[in-house]
Amino acid sequence: MTPTRLMRILAILWLVGCAGESESPEQVRAELGTLSERAELARGHLQLGHYAEAIVVCQSGLEDDPTSAEFLNLMAIAYAEDGRYAPAIEALERIVKLGSSSVLTYVNLGGINTKLGNFDEAEKHLLHAAALAPSHPETRRRLAEVYLATNRFGEATQQLERALRLYPEDATLYYYLGRSFEGAGEDARALDTYEEAMALDIGFARLCYRAASVARRIGERERAAAAMARYQHLQEVGGGDPDAVKQLRKLRDSILEAPEEAIHHLKLGMFFAQHGYMDEAVNKFGKVAGLAPRDADMLNRVAGLLVEHKRSDEGQQYYRMALQADPDHFQALVNIGSMLSVRQLHEEAIGHLERATKLVPDEGRGWYCLGMAQINAGRLVEARQSIERALGTQPSDRLRERLSQLLTSLPTP
Repeated sequence: MTPTRLMRILAILWLVGCAGESESPEQVRAELGTLSERAELARGHLQLGHYAEAIVVCQSGLEDDPTSAEFLNLMAIAYAEDGRYAPAIEALERIVKLGSSSVLTYVNLGGINTKLGNFDEAEKHLLHAAALAPSHPETRRRLAEVYLATNRFGEATQQLERALRLYPEDATLYYYLGRSFEGAGEDARALDTYEEAMALDIGFARLCYRAASVARRIGERERAAAAMARYQHLQEVGGGDPDAVKQLRKLRDSILEAPEEAIHHLKLGMFFAQHGYMDEAVNKFGKVAGLAPRDADMLNRVAGLLVEHKRSDEGQQYYRMALQADPDHFQALVNIGSMLSVRQLHEEAIGHLERATKLVPDEGRGWYCLGMAQINAGRLVEARQSIERALGTQPSDRLRERLSQLLTSLPTP
């Protein structure tokens, strides 16, 4: 999400919060933007975990378009994530009554009914989704969850192997496949599959525990010890604080629920970074890059986290990924330009920063960073011009003070 979009969302939230008796519902809906803007806003709320706000936005969209499958699906997801399954099902059934062929509708109905233990109903909806879109990996995974829950391990294995052909190298799918082998009494195959998953996702605690248990059961002591050592390492996150371990479990649950969503892997990676588990964080960020290679905002965010935690080489790599996704991404241009300047790669640094200032000439930070890079490169006359341009952008008091100090130290023309 770009800074401009974020500011718009914050402004909209303020407007919604301040809308009292003086504003009509029509005015409030107008302030929320067009239907497409409201759908984007609802998705932003879902990513942030603001389910009540997402529901309000969806309801406003449905007032203007009562037949919108998009808003009904988003509202159902918000209700379900908030644990309110009855209104979630009601919203989805409204879509079905409208005659929609939305695969997501039937996948969501299947997922909610699985959570509620209504496995026959779940299977019915998921088979319908599979008929609509045979190559939809989430449908295959959710069908496998139904079959695992009902001890139909052969059918679960078939669905998971098909899902892996559609969505390869996913630790969640290998985890479920291992459970299917384990349920069928094929412990050796289960252990091999769990270890494949562990190689893909090094921060998957419950996977490590299951692998250790199976390995012990079949007499593979060394493999059991290795898996248990990794499990114990992960259980020590936050110094073994029970709340941290609980948060780790919750973040993993989100991935198990939707491994296709990059945001869940990002949040787990951020958690690992916060607690100093940088290898696990970098592993998760790699998954983010694989799932969202065109999301420049997310890649730029990952880069900043890596730099913040002293992983500058990886951070630089992610800034480059962000610019590959969007060559005009202002924040990534400024960030990589500043980093390259510190590394004495002056020409490339200045090139990125000059591009940033051309794209957003009224942003003081771009000119300030360009000026600093020019100072580092010994180009003091150009640096003075850049600092003067930065001062002309009405910067914050703190930045203005810094710019004024720099200006006095630079030679006059």
